[in-house]
Amino acid sequence: MPKIGALTAAALICATYLSVALVFLGLNKFYFIMAGGQKFATFPNLNSQLGIGLSYLTLQILYLVWLRGKSSYDFPRFTQILGSTAIFLALALLAYPLGDDIYLYLHFGLMNLSGINPLIHKASSFTSQLSPFVDWGQTSTYGSLSQLLFTVSATVVPLSPIIAIYLFKSFCLCLHILNGYLIWRLLLSPWRSKTVMAYLLNPLLLMEQVGSSHVDILVSTCLIILIWCLNKQRYILGFLAIWAGFLAKTLPLIWVPLVSILLIRRRCWKQLLGVVILSLVLLIALWATVMPGKEAWLSILNPGVAGKYHASLHALVQSWLNLIRLSSPKLLTFAHERHMLSKLTQYSLIGFAAFYIWVAWKGYTKRYNSQLNLIIDLGWVTLSLFLFATPWLMPWYASSLLPITALIPQAQLFGLTSLMFCLSSSSVYLLQGLNGIESIVSIGLPTFILIYGATGGLRETRADTKRSG
Repeated sequence: MPKIGALTAAALICATYLSVALVFLGLNKFYFIMAGGQKFATFPNLNSQLGIGLSYLTLQILYLVWLRGKSSYDFPRFTQILGSTAIFLALALLAYPLGDDIYLYLHFGLMNLSGINPLIHKASSFTSQLSPFVDWGQTSTYGSLSQLLFTVSATVVPLSPIIAIYLFKSFCLCLHILNGYLIWRLLLSPWRSKTVMAYLLNPLLLMEQVGSSHVDILVSTCLIILIWCLNKQRYILGFLAIWAGFLAKTLPLIWVPLVSILLIRRRCWKQLLGVVILSLVLLIALWATVMPGKEAWLSILNPGVAGKYHASLHALVQSWLNLIRLSSPKLLTFAHERHMLSKLTQYSLIGFAAFYIWVAWKGYTKRYNSQLNLIIDLGWVTLSLFLFATPWLMPWYASSLLPITALIPQAQLFGLTSLMFCLSSSSVYLLQGLNGIESIVSIGLPTFILIYGATGGLRETRADTKRSG
């Protein structure tokens, strides 16, 4: 930031402490387990959880206070913004990933280097020096684009797993900077400088997409490119961006019907035919190479989390049912509890499908006279999937909503709800182990803001006026 005020100084202190604490925690855990120590959960003790959880949540609150401030920034060049945010970007790069997903990524990369396809062979069936860190022994849930980054990074694992981790983190930092640059190029409003700064400095993005290096950063990149393609009416390239996102993580699959409806409504038959041909070619090519057979395609749907619940509406209900079962075991058995949760999962998916069909019908009949309305709808269906229909909800899922928040400032209600979702997601580490409270905060805060905003007059703009180019 151009001036070092009290808010900036406080944020810098929190970010420095968080980054250093993550380095100490990550390296100590790595050497402890490599020496034969027993693997522990995310945090080894309460002090570590409180230190990291509180500093992260405080950083998020400071960020929201800064974001709400009236201070304006006017940088004629993107490099000036990059210079102003460089110290926070460097601290995110320094921070050691929280959790063990990074080891799973590199483990999959080592499988690829050994000629073993992780989409059809379980991680537990392959032994590497990172095997002690692998929590999920299933086949990979990540597509070919993610696998490519895993494999490149894994090439230096024999030299040092820590170097491999920071190589992967450097890719993520470059993607984060690229995302900021693409937003800079897309926005034409006078608030462009602050918006891009806000994106680059967002604590959840720095913590989850850069610090912990989750592949959701690839989804964000593909989403930004998709928005650019929609604005330029380059629909075939837009579908290619969706495919790229799908080959990073399966989430972009839910965007396909809404974008297809836009093409149908505008009678873009040639482009639609091109999209169909492109998709068929990619399907055949993938089936013949890296994703042979239905097992590989089912693997990326993440079957390993079936019947598991975390920081979600389903996890909240599970905590209530656990209390009932423990206090009155004759009233509710474990089998009954699992059955009820299974039904809740089914009903929530049916509810999401009904909402999706309603959004799609509205889009087909009246709304898709501009790309803006479509982009907002892409955001709403993604947000509703996370909040109400995803049983296994992780803190970094909210990060894929932020490109829309940055690029469509007119969507005030969506933007505010997404930011509150980021805030509630940031509290999950501090509340870890308090399942009921964790779920109430994670889902309750953004849901409350959504209801309050919808009934309190926050306007969801659906005009044809272009704010991005």
